[in-house]
Order: sequence, then structure tokens, then C-alpha cells
Amino acid sequence: MKKIRLGSATAWSRDRFEPASELLERGNIDYLCFDSMSEVTMSIAQAQKLDDANRPGYDPYLVPRMARVLKECKRKGVRIITNSGWLDPIGAAERIVELAQELGITKLRVAAVVGGILTDRIADMGLTFIENGEPISKSREQIVTGEVYQGAGGIIEALKQGADVVITTRVGDACLYLGPLAYEFGWDLNDYHKVAKGMVVGHLVECGSQVSGGCFADPGYKDVPDLARIGNPIAEVDEEGRVIISKVPDSGGVVSVDTCIEQLLYEVQDPANYFCPDVVVDFTKVTFQQTSDNEVEVIANQAGKPRTPTLKALIGLSEGYLAEELVLFAGPGALSRAEATRELLLERFKIIGLQPQEIRWDYLGINSVHREATPVSEEVPYEIVLRVAIKTRTRREAELLGIEVDPLAVNGISGIGKWGTHSPGSRIRPIVGLNSSLVPREEVPYEVVIREVEFV
Repeated sequence: MKKIRLGSATAWSRDRFEPASELLERGNIDYLCFDSMSEVTMSIAQAQKLDDANRPGYDPYLVPRMARVLKECKRKGVRIITNSGWLDPIGAAERIVELAQELGITKLRVAAVVGGILTDRIADMGLTFIENGEPISKSREQIVTGEVYQGAGGIIEALKQGADVVITTRVGDACLYLGPLAYEFGWDLNDYHKVAKGMVVGHLVECGSQVSGGCFADPGYKDVPDLARIGNPIAEVDEEGRVIISKVPDSGGVVSVDTCIEQLLYEVQDPANYFCPDVVVDFTKVTFQQTSDNEVEVIANQAGKPRTPTLKALIGLSEGYLAEELVLFAGPGALSRAEATRELLLERFKIIGLQPQEIRWDYLGINSVHREATPVSEEVPYEIVLRVAIKTRTRREAELLGIEVDPLAVNGISGIGKWGTHSPGSRIRPIVGLNSSLVPREEVPYEVVIREVEFV
């Protein structure tokens, strides 16, 4: 019986490097999949390109990751699927061709899946924001980026065209796994129950080691062995639709019914209606069975509903600038000195005329996470960090925060410490606000562009 094994190499751009090599060496996989995005990834990348036009539009970790595995993947016939193309999947594909030549790979076919970036035209499509119902055209001057979550169709087409490596822009994360499954087993994307099964598989493993114990671990309550060597997951699917989730052999972590349940519900608003580009999935129809140590069977029968006529788009809007500073205090009276510093800075802001759009004060270690919901403590902290962050309209306004905080080293409260960094570059960063809209799917067809290494 035909079986396909998919290895989950990364959950996001800055995930660990080792799992890809481990999956390739010991996972007996057919596909190596790299998820490289979060929701804000492309907006941040676009903002960075505004500061540096020469900055590549694809994942900066793409080349170092591929350099470790590309030659061995080609030798073993393991195909690579990744959404590392970000703003420039064609540029990413061309860079991988260059890398292949540098590595002496004599034949490689790389596919770029394009079509979902709408930055230049989304304001003219007559669309509205989901969040407030306002026309997107009203925010035309603020638009930094606009991109659609595309489905698995482009990945399937790229594999049909013989791609060894498939590089996409934004797609539904789980589509990195649905694509090869639909290609290998000949699934029709209109068969929504089969597609739903593929999306369940993808959703379980798209976040890498989260399904094998990462972010599940809670010492003394949910113990996970050897987190430092946690093994990334492998999804095995056969032609009859049986699904097994496991992990790299002889690695740390754990794959259990509980880890699968937690990951299934991760980032899900309505488990009965999980909207994906190619299908709507009913997660209430999904069950799990532990079949052996670190091996779980996934049962997802009749879990699909027809896909929607629209696709979700993310629109990043420029919303000014953020400046952040940290001031450190230790010893008796640390909290009272931090509070006095807050009052001092507020007075200085009045003197220099700084009027930020928003300002936030945190006492790290006391109330920075749960804010007003933090329980009152009778303990007096021995050390405290005062954090102040401001949102401004202009970069110049944002720079005023540092100009006021730096002098506290000599004209502030006793026993003050100043957070500092030796890193180059500005302490100011642009704010990109994330918004969403629904786009008719016929407005965003995909296209597959092939780049090749062909040596005789």
C-alpha cells in the first residue's frame, strides 16, 4: 500500500535548524516541509524593505536552511515544500538555483508559486475591512502590504510539473502538507472530506514540535522528556486515508493524544468551522487513538464542508512608529524608585511637548502580562524593570523617548540602571497594523514559475 511521509522541519522563520537534517537522516520521509510565516511576517518584511530597498523579499534564513539539506534531498528524492518566498517567491527560487550550482547539484527543478500578493491593487478592488466595515480604499495611503491566503492548488501544479523544490508566498499553513498529499493520492480539491483530512494533518504538524511536546510542557503538571533534543513530527498517510503522527526516532519530546488535542485546537476560534482556503473543517469530527509510544492515529472521517467563495486577505497598514525603553532598579525601594521615575518622565514629556498617540507603562515582574488583572501582592520586589513604550505619528517624535531616558543615568533617581544594546541600527521601529478582508477567489489565481539547474 502506498504511504507518504511528511516531515515538519520548521514552524516559523527562526525555528531551529537541526530538525530538518534529523528528519532527512532518520525520518524516512518523502517530503520535507518548512513553514516560514506568522501572520505579521510579510507586513514586517515589507516595512523592512521600505528602509532598505536592497533587502531580499524572501525569508533571510532560506539559503542557510537549504544549504544544509538541498543536496541530500536531491540524492534521496525527498521533495521540499516551503512558504519562504514571502514577498518574492521568484527571487527565492532563483537564489536556490544559484545555491544548487554552488553545491554542485547537476539537475534541480525549482517552482515558485505566485499570484496572491495584492499590495498594488487591493485598494481598487471595492473591498472592505472585516474589522470595521470601512472601505479599504479610504486607507490607500497607509497600505504597506496586502496578501491572500492561497490554497494548495499551486503546490499541486508545481509538483505535477516535476518540481524538486516548491516555494510559495503566503498560503494556508496546512496547505504545505495538503498539497503533496493531494498530488500523491490524486485527490480532487472538490472532494471536501478528503481535503479536510489533509488539512487536519497539516494543522497538526504545521507548528513543528508543538505536537511533539513543545509548548505543551508544563513542569510538574505535563512533563516532557528531553526538550533540548525534541523531535519534530512526521505525518504518515496511506492511500486508504489512515493517518499516523509520530516523531523522529530516538529523540526527545512526546507524541500523545493530549499533545494532538492541544495542537488541533491551537489558534482555532470555532472548532466546528475552521475556515481554510480549500475547505471548511469540522474539528469536532476528529478523534485520536494512541497506537504505540509516540505514535497517534488521527481519525478524521466526514469532517469536511464545501469551501467558501472568498479567500482571506491580510492588509498591513502603516500606523506610525514605536519606541521602547527599559530602566532597571534593584535593592530596597526598587519599586518606589521605578514609580518616581515614571512621574519624572511624564513631567519631562510635558516640558518638551511630547504627545504620543499611545503610551504604556509596565513594571516587569509585577504586572506586565496580566495588567489590571494581576493579583495584588504583599511582597516588596527586590528588583524591578520599568518599561515605557510610546506610539507616535513620526519617527522624530519616537526618537524623543530615548533622548529623555538616556540622561536619567546622571539626572534621574538614585541607583538607576539603563538597558542598553551594542546592536547597530535604530531603536525605533515602524508599526504595521494588521487588518483583514475577504477577496473573491477568482480575483487571485495562482501561477507557477519554473527555474532550473540543467547541467550535462
